[in-house]
Amino acid sequence: MDDKDAIMDQYYQEHIVTALIGAKVDTKYIDEIARSLVDVNNVEDIFLVTGEYDIIIKVKFPSYGALKNFILETVSHLNGVMKTETMMVVNTYKERGIKFE
Repeated sequence: MDDKDAIMDQYYQEHIVTALIGAKVDTKYIDEIARSLVDVNNVEDIFLVTGEYDIIIKVKFPSYGALKNFILETVSHLNGVMKTETMMVVNTYKERGIKFE
């Protein structure tokens, strides 16, 4: 674990790490990529979207290190994935219709 990983793990401590991963993909692989991720326990949602990215993946992990490993070892190795950008959730105000104080 490098210094950045240690800092991020300390920041999140016992909080679940939620992130949105935008993936730019070769469009002929969209269904294959989605099928590869649909049964991963930490993947909550997968959306086909318009805009800069083709797929948005919502994930939750017990640590920053686990999220990083998922991106480096799973998502980036999927056939057709050209680029990813990860947006980590800092605070949740409303999720799945539930408001948070």
